[in-house]
Amino acid sequence: MWAKVLASRGMLAVSIFATVTLWLGFEGKLSSYIHPRYNLFTLAMAGVGLMLVVIAAATRETHNHDHDDQLRKRRYRVADVLSASVTTGLLLVLIILPPATLSSATAENRSSNDVAVLSSVETFDDQASLELFETLTVRDWAVLLMQNQNPSYYRGKQVNAIGMVTPSGTSDDVFNLTRFVITCCAVDARPVSIPVYQPGWQESISVNSWLRIEGGFAPSPEGIAAVPLLLVPVKISHEEVPRDPYLF
Repeated sequence: MWAKVLASRGMLAVSIFATVTLWLGFEGKLSSYIHPRYNLFTLAMAGVGLMLVVIAAATRETHNHDHDDQLRKRRYRVADVLSASVTTGLLLVLIILPPATLSSATAENRSSNDVAVLSSVETFDDQASLELFETLTVRDWAVLLMQNQNPSYYRGKQVNAIGMVTPSGTSDDVFNLTRFVITCCAVDARPVSIPVYQPGWQESISVNSWLRIEGGFAPSPEGIAAVPLLLVPVKISHEEVPRDPYLF
């Protein structure tokens, strides 16, 4: 029985990976791993994989390896056990651990507000309506802060953005509102952040929590020279993780 399982491990792995992929797509959680533009292709390939497994199982032939010597049999057995163990471990991790967004630990290990990520966003006309600015994301505001650090430019422009709380490192009174930008998949995700000024924020806000912050940008107070402008909240609301936690 175990020998048959080992011999079929490839088909079992493909069928389970394909099934999990289809389930993630059905639940709308595939975007936790890949860019939405690849969803249809990925789901199609998962369906093809399942069909190929069915065909392979129906046409499979039993091979006789009695002609192999004992040493070769022993090597095959060790290789079978090792590969089956690795495959089983990966499958268990994929099945047991629920899809989760990247955390502040990832943000700290990757460069924030990468120029290549920010420069791909269109600039905003100085004559744009004030209502437009209330629709901007964390990434959009990060672009503006990179392009213009004149406090007068932000006068009257209201921020209404959602993001994850990550440490700032500039001051105990500052935290970052962060989103991850994905080009292809979660592996290449890059954090974009805007600094938020909220003295004593640690008492009511935890790292990795999701917030909606409404407010405006103002010059940094004395003693915080690392960033010239900070988002000063007027209202902070705790939020659930968005259905699409990443920006694309």
